Amino acid sequence: MEVIQRCAGRVAVIGAGPAGLAAALALRRDGLDVNIYERSPELRPGIGGGVQLHSGAALLQDLGVDLGFAQPMRRIRSRAVDGSELLKLDLPSLMDRFKMFVGSVRQPSGDPASCTVMRDALLRAIADQLPPNSLFLGKELEDVKQTSHGKVICRFGDSEEDFDLVIGADGIGSLVRGMVLQEVDKKPRYTGLRIQYGVREAGARPTGCEEEVHQWFGEGVYALTATYGGLDGKQFEMLAVVFRDDSPVAENANWNPAEVKDSCLERLQAAGHVEEVLELAKGCKRYFELGVCERPLGFNRWHRGRVVLVGDSAHAMPPFLGQGANQGIQDAVCLAGQLRKIGLASLDTSDSAKMSSAIESALAAYTAKRLPPVALLGLESGFLGQVETLPGPGGALVRDNFFRLTGGSGVAGLVFLNGAIARV
Repeated sequence: MEVIQRCAGRVAVIGAGPAGLAAALALRRDGLDVNIYERSPELRPGIGGGVQLHSGAALLQDLGVDLGFAQPMRRIRSRAVDGSELLKLDLPSLMDRFKMFVGSVRQPSGDPASCTVMRDALLRAIADQLPPNSLFLGKELEDVKQTSHGKVICRFGDSEEDFDLVIGADGIGSLVRGMVLQEVDKKPRYTGLRIQYGVREAGARPTGCEEEVHQWFGEGVYALTATYGGLDGKQFEMLAVVFRDDSPVAENANWNPAEVKDSCLERLQAAGHVEEVLELAKGCKRYFELGVCERPLGFNRWHRGRVVLVGDSAHAMPPFLGQGANQGIQDAVCLAGQLRKIGLASLDTSDSAKMSSAIESALAAYTAKRLPPVALLGLESGFLGQVETLPGPGGALVRDNFFRLTGGSGVAGLVFLNGAIARV
C-alpha cells in the first residue's frame, strides 16, 4: 500500500457538501494546505433540492463566493388550505426592528442576505473558488486513525495519507463521526416524518411571489413552495410535502419519480390543498422522497485528537427552520477562526505534543461556541415539524392557533432571527 507523507499544516476535509467546501475555502484563505475528498464521482447537477441561506449567504460572500444567481427571499407566508392567514414574516421589516442584532444577516447594501438556491448550484459556486487540484472526487474514506505522534491517517482504497487535521463533513451517515464518538454502526434517529420533494423550472407559481416562501397547511399534510436560483442563471420551483409515517425509514424510502409523484398528488388532494400547490405538484419533473432523520445533541463531543466534525456529521437536524446549510457554513467559519487564533499554518511540527495541544484547544473552543446554539435550533426545528403535521381536525386546530399566536405575538419572528443570526 502506498503511503503519502506531506508537509505540516495539511488538512483533509471529508465530504464536499456546503459545510465541507466552506471549511476548505475558509482554511485555504489562512494559508493552509487543504484538500477535499468526496466519495461521489462528480458534483452532480440536477441532484437534490433547494436550500434557504440567511447568515450562510453573508458568510459565503465574505469568503468570495459569488451568489449572484440566488433568488432573494423577503417574506414567509403561512396559510391554512381554506385560505386563512396564519403567519406572515416580512424579513426587511423584521430586520429593521432588530437592526442592532442582525448585521450578520445583511448584505453590505443593507438588504437582507436571505435567499434561496438550488443545492447543486450552491456547491458549484463554492467549489469555483477552490483550486481544481484541491477537490478529489470518487475518493471514499474507508478508515481514519489517530497516530501516537499526532498525525491522522486516512485510508482511501489502496492508498493512505497523513494529515495534521481531519475535518469530517461527510453527512448524516458520517464515518468520521464513528471515530470521534467511538460509535459502531449507530444510525441516525428517524423522526417519524417524511418529505416528498418535487422540482421543476420556474413558471407555475403565481406571478410576483418569487421572493416569498409559501407554507400551506392541510390536515396532517404540510406543503412548502418556493422559487430558487439555480445553475446557469435558471430559476427553479420546489415543492416539499411533509407528512407523518411511522414505518421504519429503511422500509419506506423511494427514489422512483413516478411513484412519488402519484403518491404526492393523492396525498395533497386528500388533504384539500389549494390549486397553487396542486398545479406546481403536477408540473414537477423530478421527484424524490426522504425520511427525516436527526442526530440529537446531548453532551456530545465534536472532536477527538486532531479530528473534528462539522455540519450534519456533528448535528444533523430536521429541516423545518431551513437551517441545515446555514449552520454547517457557520461551523466552517467558526472552526477556521479558532484555528487561525492558534496559528495552525505556522505551528512548529517538531513538537507534536505541543501542536496537538494547540489544535485540541482550538477544537474545544469551536465546539463550545457552536454546540449550544445548534442544540437549541435542533430542538426548535424538531418541535416545529411535529406541530406542522399534527393529525386530525383537533391537530389542525392546535396548529393553526399555534401559528396565529406566535405570529401575532412576535415570537415567530424572534425564532426566525435566532436561527438566522451567525454565531461564529
